[in-house]
Amino acid sequence: MKKTFSLILLTVLICSCEFGEKKPAVKLEESPEAIPKFVNYKVESINEQSGPCQTDSLSSQCASFFVEYPIITGMLSPSATQKINENIKSAIFDYAFVSDKPESFQSLIKEISSEYTKILNEFPDYKASWSMEVNSDIIYQDSSYISVASTIFSYTGGAHPNAYQVYRSYDLQTGEPITLSDILIPGFEDQLNEMAEIEFRMLKEIPPSQALKVKGYFFEGDKFTLNDNFAIINKSLIFYFNQFEIAPYAVGPTELELKLTDYVNLVDAKGILNGLKN
Repeated sequence: MKKTFSLILLTVLICSCEFGEKKPAVKLEESPEAIPKFVNYKVESINEQSGPCQTDSLSSQCASFFVEYPIITGMLSPSATQKINENIKSAIFDYAFVSDKPESFQSLIKEISSEYTKILNEFPDYKASWSMEVNSDIIYQDSSYISVASTIFSYTGGAHPNAYQVYRSYDLQTGEPITLSDILIPGFEDQLNEMAEIEFRMLKEIPPSQALKVKGYFFEGDKFTLNDNFAIINKSLIFYFNQFEIAPYAVGPTELELKLTDYVNLVDAKGILNGLKN
C-alpha cells in the first residue's frame, strides 16, 4: 500500500521539476482492495488554458489547468451523495493556493487566470508559464466508508512549485468526513500520539533519546502530534504530512502508516470501525 502512495507522490515531484512546461495528468492508481465497490461514481475532468497560448500554440506565456475528480452517482442516499461530493471538492479547495477559498473549480481557474493576466500586463516579457493540476480519486471502498486521495500541484511563480497530498475518508451514511473521534475511544489522543511517535522515529531512524528538532522536524513544543490529513485504507490509518508542515521543503513530505491491528485497544466498539473489536 505504501508503495502505491509513494509512487503517486514521486510522479508529482518529477512533474514539479519541469514547471515551465505543461504537465501531463498524474493518474492515481486504484487500490486492488477497492473491490467490491460500494458506490458508483464517474470522473469529471476540466482541461483549460488562458493567456497568449490560447491563440498562439508556440507561446510560452500560458496558464494551464487540469482537474480530475470523482463524483458519486449512485448506491447511496441522495443526502449522503451530495455531502460527499461537496466535501471532496472542499478538501481540495483548502489547498488551492488562492487568497480566498473558492466556491468551485471554475472560480478557482478564473482567479488564477486573472492573476496571470495582471502579471503579463505589467511585465510583457514575462515568459514563465503557470499551471495547476488536481488529480483526485477513490482509492478504497468499504461498506461503511470510502477513502479519497487528492494530489494538488500548482506553480504560480516563485522558487519552486507546490505539491500537496490530501487524504480523506467519508461516512457512507452521513456523507461527512471521518475524524479520529469517529474511530477511536474518548481520550485517545495522548496514547495514540505516543505510539505513533514510536512509528515515526522508526521510519525516520531517530533514536528515542534524540529531540525531533535536531533532525530538522518542527512540532509545537518539540512534541510529536498527528495531523488530520489521513484516510482509512483497509485496516490501517495512513497519515500524510505535506512539505513545510513538519520539516523544511528539502526534507519533503512524510507518509506514516498505523496498522489498526496494533491499536485495537483504542478502537471504539461503537465507532465506524467496530468490526476490528470482534
